Amino acid sequence: MNDFEVLSCDAGESGEPVEPKRDAETPEEPENVRRVRVGLDALTAELAEAKEAVAYLEARENELVAEKAELARSLAESEKTVDALNLALGATSEECLELFRKFRDAQDDAARLQTALDAALNDVAVWRSAAFWFGVSSVIAVVAVAAAF
Repeated sequence: MNDFEVLSCDAGESGEPVEPKRDAETPEEPENVRRVRVGLDALTAELAEAKEAVAYLEARENELVAEKAELARSLAESEKTVDALNLALGATSEECLELFRKFRDAQDDAARLQTALDAALNDVAVWRSAAFWFGVSSVIAVVAVAAAF
């Protein structure tokens, strides 16, 4: 047994904590050794931080891989849905584009017809107003002619 074990056993029986004593023969560490130990401790701390960073990045990589797989499944399902819709409609993409062009042309025609309808309604309003005032002036003229006789 070394001195520390003997002291620990003796202290255990007496109930007092015992600090190990430095041997008188052990010289103090030179400055270079102390600096190396400090540097080694700093490197050990950096290594622990790097290990934590690597573990975090690996976990994040696993999350991203899982997310990529989920997105790939979703894309595959979407493509199947689009294919099914194309089959259900019985139309190819060229036919769909042609139908869309026809729809857009019909919308343009409807806009032109709406403009023409608005102009016609405006003309009708003008002619109604003119007819009303012509009627009023005709009644005034008839009254004036009747009053003159």
